[in-house]
Amino acid sequence: MASAIATQFPPVHEAAPIRICSSCKKPIVPGEKAVSFRCPNCGAVMFWRCQKCRSMVIIYKCPNCGFEGP
Repeated sequence: MASAIATQFPPVHEAAPIRICSSCKKPIVPGEKAVSFRCPNCGAVMFWRCQKCRSMVIIYKCPNCGFEGP
């Protein structure tokens, strides 16, 4: 009987969190080339950068320690 109940309801999956580029503040869609890394200075903040901002060397700033990087 448990298998009959399991087939009635599709499995529930959590939605993926929306990633935001730390430089341009635009959403990073799944499948887009992007990179994530922690602040090189303090390590407290996680940055996400889209391919466009990386290729154009757009600056990002850490809100925790003020570090600025390309």
